[in-house]
Formats: sequence, structure tokens, C-alpha cells
Amino acid sequence: MSEPARAATAARPPHPQHCPPWCTECRHDDADPFSPRALLHRGVADSVHVYDPACLLVEAHVRVAFWDKAPSWIGTDPADLERPYVEFSVPAEDGLQLSLNPEHARGLAAALLRAADAADAAIRDDAPQ
Repeated sequence: MSEPARAATAARPPHPQHCPPWCTECRHDDADPFSPRALLHRGVADSVHVYDPACLLVEAHVRVAFWDKAPSWIGTDPADLERPYVEFSVPAEDGLQLSLNPEHARGLAAALLRAADAADAAIRDDAPQ
């Protein structure tokens, strides 16, 4: 293990043994009286740049997440979000956080690729010959 990797591992707080292997960040949610023992697992975030409504460039984050809930809270969300899901967030002034099941995430990714291809084609069509 390299020295930077060893330092990063040492700096990370210990995770409970039941954490998923992809978990890099755990957060207890003790503020919710219906879920005094909920634990949010999050994976490494991929950052992408997007424009906000004011046309300012901001970072959006995409990562896997999962709420490990107390038994009494299971069933309070749609069934496909009771398993690991994709979290998309833009921590801007107003903030935005979307939760997508894997199928929805793939659909959004495919739609984004189609739109990007169409935008590229429109740029090429408008380019001077």
C-alpha cells in the first residue's frame, strides 16, 4: 500500500462491520424520531460540472447510497429505494438531490447520451463549411 493510501485509510473513521464493501462514508440519522438507528451508507462520489439556473458552473455528485434502516422504518420508501440506489446531488444554494433506482439511473444516462449526441450533431450541422 502506498504512503498516501495508507494515510487516507488511517484518517478514515472505522466503519461498522456490516457496511457494504463500496461504503466510504457512513452517517447516522438520529434526528428522525421514526428512525433513531438509521445509517446512511455512501460510496465514492463522481463529480461532474453542470450549470445552475444562474448559468454558474457547479459540481454535481453521483454515487451509490443505501439507508440501513431500523426495522420499524422499513417500507416507508418505495421498495426499489429500500435497496442500494443512485444519488445525484447538486449542493448549490437551493440544493438538489435525486434518488434513482438502477433502472432509472440507466434510463437517465441513456437519455443524456442521446441528447448530447443530438447537440453535437446540431453543432456540426451549424459549423461553417
